[in-house]
Amino acid sequence: MLADDEKLNDAARAVVFEALSTVVDQTDGNSETDWSPTFLTSIKVSGFRGIGSTAKLDLHPAPGLTVVSGRNGSGKSSFAEALELALTGTSYRWKEKQALWAESWRNLHKPNPTAVRVGFTREGSGPVVIGVDWKDEAELADCAMWTQAPGGEQAAGIESLGWTYPLELCRPVLSYEELGRLFEGGPSKLYDALAKLLGLEVLAEVEKKLAADLKDAKATRDTADAARKQVLAALADSEDERAAGLVTLLKKHVRPIEEILAVVTGSGTAELGIIPALRALSKLEMVSVDDISACATRLRAATAGAERAGEGIISAADKRVSVLKAALDFHEDAGDVDCPVCGAGRLDSAWAQTVRAAISDDEAALAEYRSAAAELKSARSAAVALASEVRLVQTIPDVELSTADAFNAAVTAVSQLPAGDGELADHLESTLIDAVGAAELLQDEAAQQLAKLEGAWAPLAAQVAAWVPLEQEACQLDSVLKSTTAAKRWVTDNGTEFRNMRLKPIADQARHIWSVLRQESNVDLGDITLAGTATKRRVVLAGSVDGKPTQALSVMSQGEQNAVALALFLPRATAPRSPFRFIVLDDPIQAMDPAKIDGFVRVMSEIAKTHQVVVFSHDDRLASVIRETGVDARLVEVVRSTRSQVKTCPNMNPAKRLVDDALAVVRDEDVPDDVQRRVAPSLFRMALEEAAKQAYFARQSLAGGSRVAAEDAWQLTKKTRNRLALAVLGDAQADVTGWLDAKPWRRRALNVGNAGVHGAAHLISKADATDLDRTVNDLLARQ
Repeated sequence: MLADDEKLNDAARAVVFEALSTVVDQTDGNSETDWSPTFLTSIKVSGFRGIGSTAKLDLHPAPGLTVVSGRNGSGKSSFAEALELALTGTSYRWKEKQALWAESWRNLHKPNPTAVRVGFTREGSGPVVIGVDWKDEAELADCAMWTQAPGGEQAAGIESLGWTYPLELCRPVLSYEELGRLFEGGPSKLYDALAKLLGLEVLAEVEKKLAADLKDAKATRDTADAARKQVLAALADSEDERAAGLVTLLKKHVRPIEEILAVVTGSGTAELGIIPALRALSKLEMVSVDDISACATRLRAATAGAERAGEGIISAADKRVSVLKAALDFHEDAGDVDCPVCGAGRLDSAWAQTVRAAISDDEAALAEYRSAAAELKSARSAAVALASEVRLVQTIPDVELSTADAFNAAVTAVSQLPAGDGELADHLESTLIDAVGAAELLQDEAAQQLAKLEGAWAPLAAQVAAWVPLEQEACQLDSVLKSTTAAKRWVTDNGTEFRNMRLKPIADQARHIWSVLRQESNVDLGDITLAGTATKRRVVLAGSVDGKPTQALSVMSQGEQNAVALALFLPRATAPRSPFRFIVLDDPIQAMDPAKIDGFVRVMSEIAKTHQVVVFSHDDRLASVIRETGVDARLVEVVRSTRSQVKTCPNMNPAKRLVDDALAVVRDEDVPDDVQRRVAPSLFRMALEEAAKQAYFARQSLAGGSRVAAEDAWQLTKKTRNRLALAVLGDAQADVTGWLDAKPWRRRALNVGNAGVHGAAHLISKADATDLDRTVNDLLARQ
């Protein structure tokens, strides 16, 4: 089903396979189980329940039907309880009566020694015995259980047999109490029993595992989503512009974690400008007072130096130097000559030397001036540059900074530079220092505003940041959640179909058993299905009454419910995988009418072909039906005498037992004649009628007649002769004379039986008893 379902994606299919693998590995703990076919050989009991001195029930360890009969109180159920105790450590009958059983589990007449021995034989390993012993005065629970194979040592407990799991799966013992309460344990009890038998607990475990995995994966997602909802609620109450942006991001189907983190950490996009702008203002860079002072001082010094050089002197010196240099150049070319300008002077070497000294002095003065001028220019440029470092700040939307205007006004004042160098120095010291003061005020106010916003934002940011790892983990598991959800849904949707596919063979077998058991019942059993899961799991028994559909159990009598319970128990107890090739039923027919007993025998006979079937019965009805139908069975009787002395013996045919009783009365010389005349004829009549009844019911059964009709016909026939006619001719009103006269002992035996009724009884002889025995044999031969 799983591999062929195209609606299931590969990921979900893999999850189902993985769950199956895990569950199988965890539940496959039955390596110690021994599945060897096992039969019962004996049950021996001492001082336990209704059995005083040691009593032993020997059983034939092979397929076949054994019926153990005994009146109520005979001790027969003590054998069944001893077996159940040895196998399970308890008894179903005791569960609801712990206090009562704790006081009465030891035999009243012979409480010690108290012991149970149950013998088994297993294919491949041979005999083994389970023993249960109690010390004197020990409580019921204070028993010592052990197992032992021939020639081996005792092993404590029964775990070494490897039957722990099979006993849970297909327990082979069923009492009448358990049969009657099979449907009283709630709708889930039978469901669980069938599910375990079919191995469906694996499917249930898979469902549990997938549910747990789904819960874990969903818990991670639920935790993240719950945290996200809390974050959204907190952000909705915030006036911070970042909150609105985060709300938008958090409401997206796929939450962009990186974008969200960027907002939280302050590295978000430009549109979120208030915080960065305030942060920038709080850290606004300004020129220092020292820089201002140094710049102004330098400018003043440069100005003073330049003024000292003198602009005019420098100009004349410049021109004179130029003329003198030109004269020198002329002298170099013309040699010693008169001055070409004035004609009075002489341009000779002395003159040239004097001129060169003058030029050197003038050039030094000129260099000094130029240096002073360059310094002044540099100082002014530095002053202008320093002033330009102070810039206007932009207003921040929705944020009121009262110091911003003052700062901008100060910056504007700084930018209005005067032309004079001295004035510029004064201007810088005045306006820049004012701007620095305004900047400090602006920084403080921006920092306060920022702190206010960040103080309100920090918890929100921390809350969002705490949600991020939850969301990241949930995102990693989202694919797992999706595939696990699909896998769980598939298992749930297909589980019922799968369970009922596995149940069908058992359901068919149960319906077949019911069809045999239902003799004369108007209730027909329909589909048997498993429905629901978890606390709503149940077994649905559909049915109909005279063809009208209904829930089967609601219209059944107690006997019919017991029959259905038996029909459901037997397929489990006889499951092919069970090591127990025996089933033991304690008083299963107690609430059954005769027709269902007939069907019960047929069912048991069918099962007995492959299993050892042991049925304990409190009356002789079951044994009688077996005799009447000719079913091959071993009949055992449990007889209890005084002081809880119990013994088992072959269960004689009731008619033959009555013959023996009649013969015993005849042979007993201590029986007074008048007593013999009253008792013996009644025994004759009872023996004849019992033999006739067995013959009649057997013939009706072989002919396919109705058991109920046969019972009615028998009850309506009152006279012995007419009952003989039923047995011989099938008609109570038919003339049975021919059959009676065919053998002389037949009429003589009938006459003795009738004589007691009519008051003409004579003393009965051994010959009369022989006539009775031969007549009874003739009747039984007609089965």
